[in-house]
Amino acid sequence: MFRKEHVFTALIMFLLTISAIPGVNAFNGNSIMLKIESKPSNAVIIIEGINKTFKTPAVIELPSKNWVIRISSGNYTVLYNLVPPEDERFVKIVVYFGRIDLAVKGPFKNITVEYGFNSTVPTKEDEYVPPIAAPFWDEEVCGGIIMFGPKNPPMVIYKYDDKDPYYQLFLNSTPSIEEYRGRKGCKMIEMIYYFGNESAMARGFPYREASFIVPYSLLSIDSQPKNATVYIFDFHRFGEWFTPFDALVPVVMEPQRNVSLIHYDLELGNLTTTVIPYIPELHTYKISMGHNGYPFLEGWLELKPNQSYNIRVNFNILRSALTVNGKEVEMQVPKTKKTTYYLPNTTLLIINSTIALDVYIDGSYVGKHHLRMKSPAESTIYS
Repeated sequence: MFRKEHVFTALIMFLLTISAIPGVNAFNGNSIMLKIESKPSNAVIIIEGINKTFKTPAVIELPSKNWVIRISSGNYTVLYNLVPPEDERFVKIVVYFGRIDLAVKGPFKNITVEYGFNSTVPTKEDEYVPPIAAPFWDEEVCGGIIMFGPKNPPMVIYKYDDKDPYYQLFLNSTPSIEEYRGRKGCKMIEMIYYFGNESAMARGFPYREASFIVPYSLLSIDSQPKNATVYIFDFHRFGEWFTPFDALVPVVMEPQRNVSLIHYDLELGNLTTTVIPYIPELHTYKISMGHNGYPFLEGWLELKPNQSYNIRVNFNILRSALTVNGKEVEMQVPKTKKTTYYLPNTTLLIINSTIALDVYIDGSYVGKHHLRMKSPAESTIYS
């Protein structure tokens, strides 16, 4: 018969076993016990605020509060925002890295997936704007619909057909050739100027010859479900960059110095040569994708010139790559209201609000209320 002293002895041995686990203290009323596993095992665990690393599988006791947990294996990292459950002191976290590999396709050199942060991304419905009519494009006509793009590195975006989600990115001060669905057109260069954090100007013109012309590669970006919000170098083109779409991007494998450019100078009325001192290398691209109610993904692509790449993210599979107590992490979408304004001309913009607002112009963050600034022509303001 199992006597009381045997129960007492077993309890003492259980508490001593918990205390002997590295990084784990005996339970108390203000703690939670984590069991973190991964498939495959031996993933590295870093908990923000704790000066110690662990490896899966691990049992860790923590004070009962919010924690950001980073679990990494190979090129994959999972970030989980742990909010302790009210009625449980034991939390089991399992990461399935094979499911991330199955969910994400493309030349990614590393990937980070965020769970439990309850962040939101703008939706296609939120950002709907009437299409801007574009002139019929052919190889002899320069230009198209031109929009500002990422700021770091500085780029502008060309769109050649308002009904076709195809975009070409032009790198600042880099000789390029317009290309629409394999058809090459004008030789163009874009010069971008920034004036503080509030405004920018781009000046594009054709050229005759250049000692270096940047090659391109095509990114075909898609997701399941469709209409995921896409960022390139943390920039989302307002009303445009939702899956699926194609982006033709410049690829500079090594820095270029003293690039000569022969072009027509309107002021001088003749051909002239301009020297571009330096063009930086650019062959890794940061791509981020989000879909409300699903994890948020960001990663770095390693590109080579004159290639076509398919970038695919299955958010349904990605959501199942992390479970907490046997269940997928529930992604709560905060109920926020977005207000959008369209400003047809350069306008002095003054924004005052009794609540906290984040203000964006054409997809780029410009500040919080209270705000006083000049907006560029034909801008879309939302907060």
